[in-house]
Parts: sequence; structure tokens; C-alpha cells
Amino acid sequence: MRTTFVICAVIGALFAALVSTSLAPTEAAANANADMAKYLGYWNYDQPNELTLNNVSVLACPDGTGACDRALPLPLRVPQVGWELFTPGPNGTVNGTSDQGCTWNFKVTRTGLELSSTTQQCFNPAVGSWGNLTKWNVQVKGNRETEQITAISHQPDGVDLIGTMKTGSRTKVVPGRDGGKFIHGFVGDYTRTPADMHSLVNVAVTDQGMAYPAQDALHITADRAAKGRINAHTADGCNWSFSVRGNTAELDPATQTCHTETGDLTLLYWAMATDDGRHINDFLHGTITRPGMPTSNVYLYSGLLAR
Repeated sequence: MRTTFVICAVIGALFAALVSTSLAPTEAAANANADMAKYLGYWNYDQPNELTLNNVSVLACPDGTGACDRALPLPLRVPQVGWELFTPGPNGTVNGTSDQGCTWNFKVTRTGLELSSTTQQCFNPAVGSWGNLTKWNVQVKGNRETEQITAISHQPDGVDLIGTMKTGSRTKVVPGRDGGKFIHGFVGDYTRTPADMHSLVNVAVTDQGMAYPAQDALHITADRAAKGRINAHTADGCNWSFSVRGNTAELDPATQTCHTETGDLTLLYWAMATDDGRHINDFLHGTITRPGMPTSNVYLYSGLLAR
């Protein structure tokens, strides 16, 4: 989870010495592996819903207000896009690695996954700050996943903010299934909705203290030379290539640079998601280098495009 600042098993074995009907060690281990297996693989966030706040993290001061930090329009809603890869961890645990590079360790319980500790931390380069999670519960039923997250975001100015996502949902990515449908959902012409300085929707911010409307339009085409890929073309002449996995498209390769008349734009992360084929939520991080000026980091935490 980016939150604008985003993740044992064998209970029966613990009682084996006390209850004569407990599972044998090998049977308990097999059941633990079966319980773990349903979580493993890639899981994409469903497209965020601003009305229900599903897949939307609310960033606020510890008391729920915005009084602790005047630099941000708090409370701030931050839509979540991207994927998480769950893999086996040590000692019957599960590791969750995000597309932005953070890895969190979970214990497997009877009801789902829970963080194995609340002291795990990660520096998320896509948002430019450290954070730790105090809660991340995961439940899975078939190819559907639900979750709840509470995170602490450590701001560069020393202020700690709380990110809360009360309801989240993901869909498991099944290789080769509905690939053409998802490609078709991205292909077309999109423009950004009007920028909103209060919500930061379509507002780019830099680590130099600047904020400005993101007004680019995208012409998205399918890559005819490679299956499962799209290209996004912008008015400044830049072309960006993405891999599509389910409802989510992400830069591939992960770092791409475009040379323009005013300088170089390097994108280090760009994720887009669409479920309805009419709107795209996106999130990006890059750097801008102009002659005679220091390189600046630029972030778009809440992007929204429409056909």
C-alpha cells in the first residue's frame, strides 16, 4: 500500500501434545500449506471508488483533523492502484511485496493474513517518505481479496500522519485470462479531469515545494509487436511503454526517459488502473532535469483521466 505513504500458521500443532485428536505434524504442515496457498500470487487493486471510499486511503493527523500539517489539504483522500505479490515467507509466514518495492511479512491465521509485527518499516521511493503499518488484515475468497490498512507516514518535516483504508479490494491476476479485454479497456484517447488543488486530484507536486495542474492527455495504443503491452503517447512527444496485468498497467521497463525541448523527464513509477474502460486512475513518480537547474522529484498521488 502506498497510503501516500503504503504487508505460526500451524495452530493445531501447538496443541498436539495436549489433545489426543490433534493433527499429526505432517498433516498439520499440509493444512498450513493449503491455507497459505490461496493467498499466493499477484493481486491487483480494483479501481478506486471515491463515493464508497473502497481502495481509498484517508490521510489525516493522528486526531483525524488537518491541524498538524498546513502544507497538505488534510484530511486527504488518496486512491490506491497497483499490485501486491504474495509469496511464501520464513517459518510458515507470507511475504507481501508491492510494485513500489516494499515488502511486509504476515502471519497466517484462521481468518486471514495479519501483520507479523507492527514495527516493520519501508522507505517508499514513489512517495518519497518512510512509513510503517500498524494494521493490514487480508481475507481471500476465491479470486477476490478484501483488506483493511492503517499506516503511519513519516513526513520529511517530522510530522507523522495516519493513513486509514477501512475497505479495500483486489482481484487475483490469472495469467492469460481476459488479457484482450483489459488491453481494450485502456486503448483510446483520455484527458485529465480538471485539477483540484484542495483534493490534489490531477495536481503534480515536487520536492522543491511546487504544485501545478497536470493537464496532459493520453493517446493509448496496443503494442502490436508484443502481447500484453500498451503504449501511452503524450502531447509533448513522449512515448511510454507499459505491461498490462489484469486491470493494471505499469511502466515496463520500470525506468524510462523522454527528452523534450525544455529538459528531460524520467519516470520511475507509473501505474494506471481501469475496470470500467471509461476512467483511469493513475499514480506516478518521476524526475525533471532542466539545463542549469537542480533535478527535482515530481509526484502525482491522485490522477484521474476520462475518455
